[in-house]
Amino acid sequence: MPPRKDKYLRLLCRFYEPLVLLAALGKTRGTHTSNPQDTSTTQSKRRRLLRNLSYLCDYEKGGETTSSIGLEENEHYFIFWLASNATRPRTCHNIVEFLQRTFAQIHSMITSGENGRGHAEHEFIDKCIEFAKSRVRKEIKLLSKAIEKCEKHLDGTKIIQDSQLKTWLNQFSQESGKSRADVCFQAYNQRKATEMSWLEDKIDTNNWETCLHGQASPFSTVHHYLGRLAAHVRRPKEVIEDSIALSHLFDEYKICAVQPRPSCKRPEADSLTELNSILGRMLPSHEAKVGEYKEALASLDQKFNIAHRVRRTYADENFQPRIHAEIQILEHFCTNQLKFVDNDSYIGCSKPACYCCHLYFQNHPSSPVVPESHQKIYLNWGVPDLPSGVMDPGYNSQRDLMNKMAKRIRQDALEQIKQKAGPLKWHADSLTEFTERTAELPPTAKHQGGSSFERHLTSLNTAPALHKSASNLQMQFEDFGESSESSFEEKTYSTTGLHDELGADFDSDIDSEGGVAL
Repeated sequence: MPPRKDKYLRLLCRFYEPLVLLAALGKTRGTHTSNPQDTSTTQSKRRRLLRNLSYLCDYEKGGETTSSIGLEENEHYFIFWLASNATRPRTCHNIVEFLQRTFAQIHSMITSGENGRGHAEHEFIDKCIEFAKSRVRKEIKLLSKAIEKCEKHLDGTKIIQDSQLKTWLNQFSQESGKSRADVCFQAYNQRKATEMSWLEDKIDTNNWETCLHGQASPFSTVHHYLGRLAAHVRRPKEVIEDSIALSHLFDEYKICAVQPRPSCKRPEADSLTELNSILGRMLPSHEAKVGEYKEALASLDQKFNIAHRVRRTYADENFQPRIHAEIQILEHFCTNQLKFVDNDSYIGCSKPACYCCHLYFQNHPSSPVVPESHQKIYLNWGVPDLPSGVMDPGYNSQRDLMNKMAKRIRQDALEQIKQKAGPLKWHADSLTEFTERTAELPPTAKHQGGSSFERHLTSLNTAPALHKSASNLQMQFEDFGESSESSFEEKTYSTTGLHDELGADFDSDIDSEGGVAL
């Protein structure tokens, strides 16, 4: 049966059409959202523990090993349910084995008391860094490239402080000859150094200039990766701290992996998959301003090749939906009617939720705790497949959830079309995890309320110099479009502010969850 005739396939088409269009308008949909970082209560400690354990499991960059953990309570023991984005069974097996070793070390530190804990803690951190060696190696490589760019700038000045900053930065470079663990500890130990404040001053004075060229400041990139490397020390430290405070969780426990369910199939394009047809299905049948929307979309298409981007997405063989780790956990708990510890339906994840996962949690009938989000669209996102289609027992609830999500997706797309607004400035999936200097950031970086495009317009009004001509912005779009075929290192390091908009869905440059001050 043709997709438009089958009710279930039509539901999927009607969901993905506005999502693909919205992604073509810009995958970054707003600034990071964050949850309260208080850790004074049992609940907040438990949430941070689940978040950090998930982080430790995420051992590769790019999203393939993104991990989530949910904590079940039954009358016999606690069960740590683990899920991953990984499609390779061996990857999942590696993560489970690592978590089992990790819990054994944690239990040993809890039972041994203060005696010898310092040595055990250092050994624990070393093992966590070793497990994540692939990620750490790439982060050091990207940091070193950014340091080289900073050095070129610092060499052009005769300021003594700049010379001292250059010397300080060299200790983190690959050329220093330090081990991966030593670089991580160095980044952690130097997080409050005077030179760090000098580096932050460079970010403040260089950001507006570099933004004019659609690029991130290399000083900002260095600061970011120092934060990422320091996190490989801070996160295990927090795991130990919270595990000791919540030692009862490790008395009787099990670690279980969620068996991933098949995702819904990718939608196929047909003769109706073109801009005006998609727009028509997004608008109410009685919409009086349909002509204005068509004119606005045509204008955006002329500037940014929206139709081409939509066609390219549907033609991309890598466009393959999969169920993200946090949704695997959520649906596993709901399907099997499992009980969260203290009825706290929080699911830890190694990185912030994407745009779709965030909407999924917001609209889920079980009302789970909504995770923080980086507000970026990854099109390789899917819901559990329903083999029986509309006859499946889960069809009605899935249909209602997807319709609620699609309503918000359409609203966001139509809002941008009406504004004739270009894409939002790209940002990393994670935060640096150093204390944010929000007093010195532009208002848009502090403002979390309102729609994404209210924040976008606030940003433009704050910095008139950021207004770009359509031709320059079009050139940026073309540049990052070409970079999507480059190697991992080139793609992830590219400083083009919009480079990730067309990159592979699991090729984020930074992939961890952040926001906690060091």
